Amino acid sequence: MTGMKLYSLESNDPRRLGPYRLLRRIATGGMGRIYLARQEAAAADAAGPTGTVVDHPLVAVKTLLAEGFVSRPDRDRFAREVALAGRVESASTAKVLASDATAKRPWLAIEFIPAPSLAELVCEAGTLPADAVHWVAAEAARALVELHGVGVVHRDVKPQNILLTRGGPRLIDFGISHAHDHTSSATTIGTFPFTSPEQASGKKSTTASDMYSLGATLFFLAVGRPPYEQTDHSIGLLALVQRAELDTEGLPQQLERLILPLLRAEPGERPAPADVLRNCLRGLGPLTVTGQAARWLPPEWTALIEEYAEQGRQLQNGIVDFDAADARTQVGPEADRDGWEETVSAMREQLEALRKQRDALAQEQAEERAEAEERERRRLAEEERGRLEQARKAADRAEKERKENERKERERVARAGTQTSTQGSTSTPSTSSASSRPKTPAKSASKTSNNSEGWVGLLVGAVIIGLLIWQPWDKQKDNSPQSSPQPTYSSGLVSGGSSGDASSGSDGFSTSSSGGSDDYDPEPEPETSSPEPDPTEDAFKAVSVGDCLDVVDTGYGGEEKYDWSKEEPNTAPCSTARVRVYRTTGDCDSARDQATWSYYSSSSGERTALCLEGQYRNGDCLLANNRGDSASIALLSSVNCTDRQVPSAYHDIFVITAIYRATASTSTADCRAGQYDTNTYWSQKVDDGATLLCLKAYD
Repeated sequence: MTGMKLYSLESNDPRRLGPYRLLRRIATGGMGRIYLARQEAAAADAAGPTGTVVDHPLVAVKTLLAEGFVSRPDRDRFAREVALAGRVESASTAKVLASDATAKRPWLAIEFIPAPSLAELVCEAGTLPADAVHWVAAEAARALVELHGVGVVHRDVKPQNILLTRGGPRLIDFGISHAHDHTSSATTIGTFPFTSPEQASGKKSTTASDMYSLGATLFFLAVGRPPYEQTDHSIGLLALVQRAELDTEGLPQQLERLILPLLRAEPGERPAPADVLRNCLRGLGPLTVTGQAARWLPPEWTALIEEYAEQGRQLQNGIVDFDAADARTQVGPEADRDGWEETVSAMREQLEALRKQRDALAQEQAEERAEAEERERRRLAEEERGRLEQARKAADRAEKERKENERKERERVARAGTQTSTQGSTSTPSTSSASSRPKTPAKSASKTSNNSEGWVGLLVGAVIIGLLIWQPWDKQKDNSPQSSPQPTYSSGLVSGGSSGDASSGSDGFSTSSSGGSDDYDPEPEPETSSPEPDPTEDAFKAVSVGDCLDVVDTGYGGEEKYDWSKEEPNTAPCSTARVRVYRTTGDCDSARDQATWSYYSSSSGERTALCLEGQYRNGDCLLANNRGDSASIALLSSVNCTDRQVPSAYHDIFVITAIYRATASTSTADCRAGQYDTNTYWSQKVDDGATLLCLKAYD
């Protein structure tokens, strides 16, 4: 262990950039160089009373490699990257101190961090145990949460770009220069093994790309190599990365749940940094809040970290004589030049490999697309066959039901006719029978006959109306024995069957002598059927632990009751969703940032419950009730920051200004940006007290 390497300035290196005097060259990368520099005393005095330069007497200054004239595209790209770097305010990254993208040679001054990279620590001190890997993962994920929260994609997460101090990991080179790390080691790791498949295929880098690179870095910490089969050819390595063809032999089983989801080929299937942070913190327990590397790291690691820290203290205090340090720690200009030439040669080899492989990759991708299209065609054809089969079965069922209903209707009408025939033969003399009798010539007899016929007509009408109201045939509907004779209509008369089963009345009607039509069979047993499908219940049961949902608390339920914005759950990317499912069985927890979303199905008689917890990002706006000395915050809500109307239970909109790791001493005072910050802040601890949200009223 020899500590950090510093190189003498060469003739083509500038001696000053802005107010900084360059002392040594730290590293050279594909786009720029990094120098160790100190600000001149006069410039420091003119900087003002904030003490920024005094707190950082040594800085790392980055600049473009271009000598002489800087092209407009290079200058614009550097200016955009400087603007991105200025948006990052995190204790887990290197702080930006000053910059000038319009200078003759654009430069950027950042905090100098005297610490070894994860690459050098693994090469010099060996791999890490599982608990230590979880701790590094939590701190690296915290840095990515903050970077992604301000719209910065790192694009080059790898062991060389994560420095490990006694206080925890520090992420460097977030989209600035892609330079080499502060140290050099015996093993050259490169960038390809830590690149995501979509980056290796020339696609755009996203936040999911950073998560894949983090997974490859954590695998390196645990196993001592990248997660691919070892090869000496960059062409073969690039092909393995593009296909995400992993070699996970040697990965400890207790790290599989952390690392393997990060290395999924599909970007949308990888967990978000907030999920990794939350899961790691819960797994490590309350000791995580100490944030000290010594609690988690092996002695060999802490010894190298302390060696770097001591060297940094000597540099800061001016104890190191750089002329003497050249003889002790400097490899020398020639060695540095040789290293640069090796880097250029490796880059040329990679470019040549990419050109040679372009046609082969295009052919492979075309074949993969053809296979995917064929699979999709088969899937659609299978779905179509399934739909046609379901339609055929439904048509068959409908036809059977129609025929059954027609049969029952015919039986009902037949029984109704039988009942009417029976009543007519016993109560009402027919008109034809009356006309066959001899007419009585006497006037009084005719009058009596007319009156009698009138009363009989009224009586017949009353009987028919009573039968229609009573409807006795409905009581025996579908219950007549199969052996009973079925009535038929013939020449306007009702017949109960063959001549042997019926007797003719004097009025011309035939009446069944079996009496079967007057007996009632018992009611049939009700048919049992499966409960009707409930799509909402199916949607609830389809949700799994770890899913994120596009639902929020609208606030209209007040402070005591949640009012969800959707009727049924729908999964959404965790990078944008406000809630995450952490349990689907048992009782949910009762923290303020956790809630239960349940559904009772009247069809199945079952209750399905989802346990939800909040996800937070800088800039999110929440409903709040500001009481002056205190405030109630709807932690699972999400509103447009510029909304003018809010639910009656709330009166304000709060915006999240910062998200910190919570400790025993963390309070609302930590939310202030500085001594001149006069804003009024509120704070809220979430994630079982592991995270502190800083909020203020939206202006």
